[in-house]
Amino acid sequence: MNGLDRLLSSGFFPRPTARVGLLAHAASMAEDGRHAVQALLEDSPWELSCLFSPEHGFDSRAAAGEEVGSGTHADSGLPLYSLYGEHRSPPRDWLNGLDLLVCDLQDLGVRCYTYASTLDNVLRVASDMRVPVLVLDRATPLAGWSDGPGLDAPCRSFVGQIDLPLVYGLSQGPLAEHLQASLPALRQLELEVIPADPFHEDQPWHPPSPAIPSIESARLYPMTVWCEAIDQVSVHRARSDAFQIWAMPDWNPSALLPMTLPGIEAHLDRSEEEWPALRFRRIPGMPCLPVTAAERLLVAIGKQLGAERLFGAGCRPEFFDKLAGTSSFRMRILEQIS
Repeated sequence: MNGLDRLLSSGFFPRPTARVGLLAHAASMAEDGRHAVQALLEDSPWELSCLFSPEHGFDSRAAAGEEVGSGTHADSGLPLYSLYGEHRSPPRDWLNGLDLLVCDLQDLGVRCYTYASTLDNVLRVASDMRVPVLVLDRATPLAGWSDGPGLDAPCRSFVGQIDLPLVYGLSQGPLAEHLQASLPALRQLELEVIPADPFHEDQPWHPPSPAIPSIESARLYPMTVWCEAIDQVSVHRARSDAFQIWAMPDWNPSALLPMTLPGIEAHLDRSEEEWPALRFRRIPGMPCLPVTAAERLLVAIGKQLGAERLFGAGCRPEFFDKLAGTSSFRMRILEQIS
């Protein structure tokens, strides 16, 4: 059971007369098929006053990095404020008049997946304005995973904002509690979390963004997300196997096999028609380290094609460092290639 359904089934609503703002997206679904907006309008005593959306928009259809404007929610007529457009952090006047801010986002537990940064920003403004926050938790399929570098201050950005390992494996409820405990600016925040049951493999998956259509895509995302900084790489963003593929021109993936990856197996992909490709699959029951696997993959590619292919002309090494949250990850890859 997720936090939304636990709230609805309990019948107990904190601050029952509250004017409420809701941060949500397309994955904010109740088990009965209703969206959180509909469920709260129908089954809560709250006055739902406005809505907020993270990257990819309230309908979770916008592409990665695509700015989304504010407007009006079509189904409810409520004001809809985008936190991935002109503003990444809510202006104070957007929270004026609210008695409670409710956050209901399906997250991955990966630092460069920007819902962590959005939560951080929202908590800071709510704390400053003395607006209580209620987080309705949703279990992440990366629960308990920890892998990758920590955050270095020079590389801090919206794709790397929280000071945790790149893969930190927390859903938004525990993340909110961690942020409150570790950030002096949030010590006075009135925070409550409605917990979710632990993640299980057969629970329904509602895509939190267009390129995370499945649990497998979510788990392999931190291994293949580096495509965003490297020229001419396809991870099949528009397909049902998004982030489970690594395709490039002018390479010989068969020469890299067999490849020893922690908790992940790699084999040649025969479905890719344009470029040679490897397909990855998590090995059930084994500890998985997707960032460590990415490092081994990139070192192998660099040794075959040269470091220039990964970090040279047409690529974005500075954005690679932002995704990693540090330049040391890239430096370690270069050292192993040379």
